Amino acid sequence: MEMNGVIERKLRLLEQKVADIREWDIAQYNSFKNSSLQISAVERALTVCVEIMIDVSERILSIQKIPPCDSSVENFKALEKLNAIQSVDKYADMVRFRNFVVHRYESIEPEILFNIISNKLDDFLAFTDEIRRFCLKK
Repeated sequence: MEMNGVIERKLRLLEQKVADIREWDIAQYNSFKNSSLQISAVERALTVCVEIMIDVSERILSIQKIPPCDSSVENFKALEKLNAIQSVDKYADMVRFRNFVVHRYESIEPEILFNIISNKLDDFLAFTDEIRRFCLKK
């Protein structure tokens, strides 16, 4: 599959969002949990990152003439079957996080957000790498 311009733009935006979060230099949980501005910014940026991943997965399936699945997690499972991604597991957690934010936004714990930005940002970049490799080998 040749790299689609829309997909590449979205992957670059995903990389930029991760870079933005890192530039915010949020290193201390105690200061983070007391900053509604940082909490809101991180929540929004992470949600956008997952939305980009979902959109990219849907576009790849469409290009491959595979109908969309009933859920975003199922779409990622389809990407795994295509060998576009190695494992659906870490990406499924991201989709679940996004769903939680969207549907239960009033109860997001700052600790969850802090954990993601401290330990999971590289997963977004792993996704961009996997998708680019898939597009280049097809």
